[in-house]
Amino acid sequence: MNEPIEPTATPAQPLSLTSRIIGVITSPKATFQSIVAAPRPVGVLLVVALVMGVAQMIPQLTEAGRKSAVEQQVKMIERFGQTVTPEAYQKMEERAQSPVTHVIGLVAAMIILPVVVLFFAAIYWAIFNTALGGTATFKQVLAIVTPSQVIPAVGMLIGLPIQLMRGQFSMTGPFNLGALAPMLEEGSKLATILGSIDVFRIWAAIVTGIGLGVLYKRSGRNIAIALVLLYLLLTIGLASAFSSFMPR
Repeated sequence: MNEPIEPTATPAQPLSLTSRIIGVITSPKATFQSIVAAPRPVGVLLVVALVMGVAQMIPQLTEAGRKSAVEQQVKMIERFGQTVTPEAYQKMEERAQSPVTHVIGLVAAMIILPVVVLFFAAIYWAIFNTALGGTATFKQVLAIVTPSQVIPAVGMLIGLPIQLMRGQFSMTGPFNLGALAPMLEEGSKLATILGSIDVFRIWAAIVTGIGLGVLYKRSGRNIAIALVLLYLLLTIGLASAFSSFMPR
């Protein structure tokens, strides 16, 4: 007599690229549970890098965007005690109008994001695996960090038309804490700090905490709180140091 065949559980199908991108916004915990079982970070990383690169390039195709970029370069140079001559200013304007500059900016954005993601994934992997005894692979950690970048990419897409309509552009876009205190003097230390704190970056830190909690079977809430505090400390520290170079 033949032995009865036990039914075997069909493993859940990995989420599609679109499902991972949408899921990290609408249902991050369930999405990360699937991602941990089948980590595939490359596709999301390429999409997010392309979106961010295009969102940064589009303002440079407008006169207001180019002018804003040049003015930011001038302010940066002056903060370090140098003077921008009329000839140098004209050359900066010509470079801002060059299609080559736009392409270089797009390519640079698509290179910088993967480097940043790899850097933070390596830090999280080292902390949780070495210091806290975790056993996750680096690919799994990378697959957690990468989808969290969907959040700031969404912030850039939403903020882009707002900035285009206003004709005002900044690195953090319109969704920063500086918008809560419009009465502050532009360029003041507090205004610089608040303007550097991106609401979507805070959201991304929370999402990353949820993902790391799923991966390492720890409290996602506690990890998220720690990452948000770390983001705030780093941002405030960098903004404070940056504002110290501003001319009085």
